[in-house]
Order: sequence, then C-alpha cells, then structure tokens
Amino acid sequence: MNSKPTSNISIAGILTIIFCLVVSSCSRGGSNPFAKDDGEVKENIENLMGLAVGMTKGQVFDLSGVANYVEGYDWGSVWFYKIRKGGNEGTLADKDIEQRYMPVVFDNTDRVMGYGRKFYDQTLSDLGSGQF
Repeated sequence: MNSKPTSNISIAGILTIIFCLVVSSCSRGGSNPFAKDDGEVKENIENLMGLAVGMTKGQVFDLSGVANYVEGYDWGSVWFYKIRKGGNEGTLADKDIEQRYMPVVFDNTDRVMGYGRKFYDQTLSDLGSGQF
C-alpha cells in the first residue's frame, strides 16, 4: 500500500495563495480597504451633499458607503469621509490629514446631529471627547 496522502492542493499552491493575500493586504498603505480612495473623492463630495440632520446611520451608509475613519464617544459617534485628495497615511490629529476628511456626527440614537469640521469641533467642546 502507498502511505502517501493524496491532496488536490500542493504546498506550493498554499504558499502562493498566502503570498497573494499578504501582498494585496499591504497595497493600500494601511488605510481602510473598504472605504473610497483619492479616485472617488468627487463621488464622496456629491454623495455627502445629500446629508440631512436626523438621518440614520443606515441612510448615511446607503448614501456614502463605508467611512474612512470612525470615532466612538459616550454621547455618540463620528464617521469621517474623504473630501480632498492627498496622502492617506497619518492620524486625524495631523492638521493636514484632518482637512481631507469631513466628519458626520451621530448622537447615541445613531441619527445625524450635524456634519462638518466646525460642528464636529463644537460638539467635542460641548459634549467632551472621552472616547469609549
């Protein structure tokens, strides 16, 4: 009897698959792989023009898709959408990065309270920035 196990997938095939997954996951430079990139900034801006106070998170998602960044607070949450082209690396604490994203602010019932940098800054000032 032959004691060799028979397999449809070789070790070389498995290593090739792993290599492809690693390479594809590193290609976006650490940004959200589901969110829109520079090529779709114009589309983001057009979609965000339809925002309205009182919309649900589901409605915002249907309108604009996955946010590039998300923050959570005890009073609600904030989704950030890219509205200006530029590098995707860095944090929102970097003023250059901060200006490339528009915040959409949700209350604790998941409804839009407001949007834009001034509204976001005022909300943090009024309600606090203690994240959970």
